[in-house]
Amino acid sequence: MSASINKETEIQKLLHVLQVDSDTSFSFLKNLSKEELQKLRLQVIEVSQFTQTDIWKRLTGVSKYFPNYMNAKISETVMGPLIVANMSYYMPIKDAIAIMKHLSMPFLVSVSEYMTPEKSKNLINQIPIDILKKITTELVNRKKFITAAGFVDVLELSRLIELSKVITREDDLISISSFVENKKYIAQIIEGFTDERLSKIITVAYNFGKQDEILTVFSHQSNKEVQRIMRIVSVLPVQLKTQILQDFETRVQKL
Repeated sequence: MSASINKETEIQKLLHVLQVDSDTSFSFLKNLSKEELQKLRLQVIEVSQFTQTDIWKRLTGVSKYFPNYMNAKISETVMGPLIVANMSYYMPIKDAIAIMKHLSMPFLVSVSEYMTPEKSKNLINQIPIDILKKITTELVNRKKFITAAGFVDVLELSRLIELSKVITREDDLISISSFVENKKYIAQIIEGFTDERLSKIITVAYNFGKQDEILTVFSHQSNKEVQRIMRIVSVLPVQLKTQILQDFETRVQKL
């Protein structure tokens, strides 16, 4: 991933945390490195969600005295998604998942928007795959691509391959990929795609001016996989094929 694209992705993540739609007033962020932006984003989350206090540990301690269905009811009617997201960091994973099974899907999706994947890796990787699929589907429906991408960066590859099956629109898949830091993961996922689906992804990316994203992913592919992509490209319309081949020569460099 080029340094400029990597940094722009981190800027968009930070603006998402700040709930800012436009970066016009935050142009100064471009002066920071990708690492500095990431450190700033995580620090903002720490402060804004009060994660440096022990309030969440105390709340979690109280929850163990209630049955799971009651904890779920209290979570949705009293606490709200922000509090529940923070409590999840301090609760035993088996307890968190047990309560999660009693939460409504709209509420669970809202909770996921407040979670910091870097702090929830173990929990996220133990959530039942059927629940993860429903969360992913709803996040995509809500166009919450940054949130979905955060999950991708911490999930095990086998689980990502399963989740990719519920993302049926090529433009949604590309949008999520644009916010994923681990492009090697995306490269490995698309290795399992059929030629037909990969052809659609390439075509949609170029039609909507998102080719930089797929070219970045393709740069992480093996020589064998790049050759497969070239075979797919070879049967595309001449004008599109020519443009892609030119881009490959300058960006992928594995021909």
